[in-house]
Amino acid sequence: MTSLVGKIAIVTGAARGIGAAIAEGFAAEGVRVASFDLNPPPPQSDGISVRVDVSNETAVNDEVANAFETYGQLDILVNCAAADGIHGSVTEMSLEEWNHAIAVNLTGAFLMSRAAIPLMASSGGGSIINVASQLGSVAVPANPAYCASKGGLIQLTRAMALDHAKEAIRVNALSPGAVMTERLIGVYGSEQRVRHALTGKYPIGRIGMPQDLVGAAVFLGSDASRFMTGADLVVDGGYSAQ
Repeated sequence: MTSLVGKIAIVTGAARGIGAAIAEGFAAEGVRVASFDLNPPPPQSDGISVRVDVSNETAVNDEVANAFETYGQLDILVNCAAADGIHGSVTEMSLEEWNHAIAVNLTGAFLMSRAAIPLMASSGGGSIINVASQLGSVAVPANPAYCASKGGLIQLTRAMALDHAKEAIRVNALSPGAVMTERLIGVYGSEQRVRHALTGKYPIGRIGMPQDLVGAAVFLGSDASRFMTGADLVVDGGYSAQ
């Protein structure tokens, strides 16, 4: 039921972190992956790698269409692209910084989904996975743009799920807790500092690794989750259960 062999996926933010892990995990399951990123990674087996700014409407439309033309179908879209962290309260943040976070984290998912949905519907349906965050449901200080964009992404997920269920397109959010990525290391300065600051906040006794999200993404992309749409699958080591 979880077989993804022969499926075609587009994964944004595929150059590093969670996006890279999901792209690699999909490829290992027999998916042909179109990896989208500002800094394209080496393509996965039988895949392609494309430079795309997900906040650029023209680029998104063109590259989604090109990926569909390459493979002749589209079964899975993973919206994982995210802006690097912008920290500070709303009084400390510039309008440019706010707009950039919303443009990549939220509007990028809108643009990618808008371009992909008609093609996915013509393929007989599929699965859209919006990579949100635990911080879409709970907040931490000095992250208003990130929290707002990820909360908006969870609500966008629910709205899209209702709008496109009749096209056999399922839309779910995947919300990680803190994951050891380049972005998080950049905030704290080193892996050791990340662990020192955050490990105690997680009942499971550690923060996540990118590979910890792969199983959930495979589940959401496969028929194992065929009766699941409009949901937010939280993979956060127990953080939000407290």
